[in-house]
Amino acid sequence: MNAWNTYKEELFAKIPSLRETLNEGVSEEDIASAEQSVGVAFPESLKALYLDADGDNEESACGMIMGFHFLSLDELVSECQHWSGIAQDKALNEGAGFSSKPEGCIKCLYANSKWIPICADGGGNFLGVDLDPDVNGRVGQVINFGRDEHNKAVLADSLDAFFERLTRVIRSEDFFVGDFEGEEVVCLCSDDVEEAEFLTDYLKSDDSVK
Repeated sequence: MNAWNTYKEELFAKIPSLRETLNEGVSEEDIASAEQSVGVAFPESLKALYLDADGDNEESACGMIMGFHFLSLDELVSECQHWSGIAQDKALNEGAGFSSKPEGCIKCLYANSKWIPICADGGGNFLGVDLDPDVNGRVGQVINFGRDEHNKAVLADSLDAFFERLTRVIRSEDFFVGDFEGEEVVCLCSDDVEEAEFLTDYLKSDDSVK
């Protein structure tokens, strides 16, 4: 997965300590087991990601996905199973207040069993792969979803495109390395941790690097 590898090396060049936070990749048998548990077939790009690395060390102050914690395969399965149950709540999912940007690309639901999380903010919100898009969307598009994410947006058309975009962010003037309790962390639009933009908000902004 060239886009992921390029992104990794660009990020390691900025924060070398992150190299030690990545877990070793899983096996193809592990992925097949995860697919069976989740009930969906993973895109090849998602398989390649986990064959390379099984998430990161959650104890680190800075996660591998631009500060977000990169979920292990077991964590991915656990979250999918949890949210699959929530997706069965028709009253919750058919409620008002959900939106898609662009319109018609993401199903206006609270939860969907075919939204596959790859990274988390630690507060019940995720970025991940959408395997059940709305009429104008693409299978495999990367979106935001979770507890607080009523307003969802397509952040990239594919997982490869997502990491290509994050690489452009690293190379841009919006990327900074800040300090959080003595550890280096990714900051967006400011090197002050308190003033830096939250990753999801940044990626959804019209002013962000596309």
